[in-house]
Amino acid sequence: MFRRTRRAPAHTAPHAETTSTTAASPIVVIDDANFLAQTADRVTVVDFWAPWCAPCRAFAPIFEAAAFDYDDRVAFGKCDVDTNPKTAALLQIQSIPTLVVFGTNGSELGRVAGAMPRRQLDAIIDQVAPVLGS
Repeated sequence: MFRRTRRAPAHTAPHAETTSTTAASPIVVIDDANFLAQTADRVTVVDFWAPWCAPCRAFAPIFEAAAFDYDDRVAFGKCDVDTNPKTAALLQIQSIPTLVVFGTNGSELGRVAGAMPRRQLDAIIDQVAPVLGS
């Protein structure tokens, strides 16, 4: 399980060429340089993927739809394991797609390997970031 103490600045916009997200997408691009900054201060769900991975490409629209629906509660990021091997190695990503959830202090709360249906993704998000006031 990954733990850390460093905190850093807010999110940046994704690069269209590295993800299938649109310009207005709430998904940030996670790379070796910004990993610690992008997964601090907020519950963050990160999809570890690669462009050649068919299950990753199939899961991408599900992940993006959830990012739009849960943007007020959870941050979303995507990390291409081929172009960011240091982050993938640090977190010991063994297969893709792998979804890793980080808590508000940046520690890993959990992970799930493999593509999943939207209802399973919703259940994961609802478990780590329940609706305020519920």
